[in-house]
Amino acid sequence: MKAKDLKNKGVPIKLGADTYELKFNMNTFCELEEVYEDINQAFEDLQKMKIKAMRALIYAAVKTQKESITLLEVGELLGISELEDISKALNEALADAMPEAGETAPGE
Repeated sequence: MKAKDLKNKGVPIKLGADTYELKFNMNTFCELEEVYEDINQAFEDLQKMKIKAMRALIYAAVKTQKESITLLEVGELLGISELEDISKALNEALADAMPEAGETAPGE
């Protein structure tokens, strides 16, 4: 998959008093790589439902909309009671970002 294949769709997510669009594009993945260093490890940790990975991915998505936010601020805005809803939003946003079957050229 190439960067041009990513869709620019998002899922609204409320953090504190603000609503952000949780969407995954090249900027989000670059931010995630900055925080997590190994993007593949980040996604492996997401599959294992590691909270650190969830916080990093949400931070990466929010950071593209609010440049001044910090990783610690995102952590403070995330509540344990909201983890299930956040997990669903992450899954939906990731699914929305990926191209449909047949949308990429053969061999990609």
